[in-house]
Amino acid sequence: MREKLQKILGQIWEFIKKVSIPDAIFVAVILILFILPNTKFDKKEYEFVEKRPLATMPNLIIDGKINKEFGKQFENFYNDRFRKRNVCIDKNMAIKAFINCRKENALEVEGVNNWLFYKGDNSVANFQNKVLFSDVELLKIKQNLDILNAWCRKNNIKLIVIVPPDKNRIYGEYYPKHIKKVNPKSRVELLREYMSENSNIEIIYPVEQMFERKKLDNEPLYYYSDTHWTQTGSYVAYKELLKRMKKHYSFIVPIDNADLKTTRMTFKERFNREGDGVDNLKMGGRYNDHDYLVFQNPKNNKKEKKYNLRVTFLGDSFSGELRGWFSRSFYVNSITYNETVELADNFSMALWEDKILSYKPDVLVVEFLERYAYKLLDLYKD
Repeated sequence: MREKLQKILGQIWEFIKKVSIPDAIFVAVILILFILPNTKFDKKEYEFVEKRPLATMPNLIIDGKINKEFGKQFENFYNDRFRKRNVCIDKNMAIKAFINCRKENALEVEGVNNWLFYKGDNSVANFQNKVLFSDVELLKIKQNLDILNAWCRKNNIKLIVIVPPDKNRIYGEYYPKHIKKVNPKSRVELLREYMSENSNIEIIYPVEQMFERKKLDNEPLYYYSDTHWTQTGSYVAYKELLKRMKKHYSFIVPIDNADLKTTRMTFKERFNREGDGVDNLKMGGRYNDHDYLVFQNPKNNKKEKKYNLRVTFLGDSFSGELRGWFSRSFYVNSITYNETVELADNFSMALWEDKILSYKPDVLVVEFLERYAYKLLDLYKD
């Protein structure tokens, strides 16, 4: 055995002596680049930058049978956990940004006319309509919403579900031109159609209303420097929600924003920061933001009418501006489901039922931003 090993090593040495130094260096570099990423795997469970759980090592054998999805699952595991993954992503984004003369990293990309767009949470693939709900997933979402609706009825609560569109959905004309759609309809559009045909639960997805509002003037519906909608944009959704509520409470009249005093403020003047996009791209102090319409008290000191109805919001940060509009007319409580990483990852109605009941709401508004629509699959666990 020792003689065979010595013979093999001798053959390798003879080969090395024949190889030129540049070739040897090239082979060594390739081997290092191949081996280095495999020397250490990331063991953390959650990616805080991308705000998502990392893929876990799959099992080759499941229930005594070969896992047919092992290859795909292992690829996801490897892509999530190889050594220096985030460094490679950042360098790749920096090179692309330099070549394309735009600012870009793993979380954000600069579009046309200084519009900044969030890239995390699968936002790019969602814009491209790459990831659609399967028939099984559509049925699961319907079943989950049916369960939630039954729970609401049992507790004398009216259920309303709204999915605010992502910023890139409404302002796609300012999105980087190299990012193209691969399907004509988004998964939320298909979900809305499915629910319309198979359930009496309506999914409010105010895309058409947003596009109609855009035609009126140049007032932005989303912030240039941030992923969220403006007060003007959220007002469009507010009116659609009240239109749905009027089916149960015919006396409700939405606030006319023309009756309110207004001023104009930049994002920083209003929130004392420069926006998620600016933060993600580390552009602090170098981004020239626009000013936006901000709605204040009623004109002529007119008192706003408060209906004797309690509304509870269960939603993400997009529900903030909606709550502002609703609080002018209703008694409002709210729960932000992604206040912490754990709750964002493990969202389930079981976490919130008791808290919702403690508010004694007449109406429950469940809000999922478009890129978080997949959470509808997790409303109730099997």
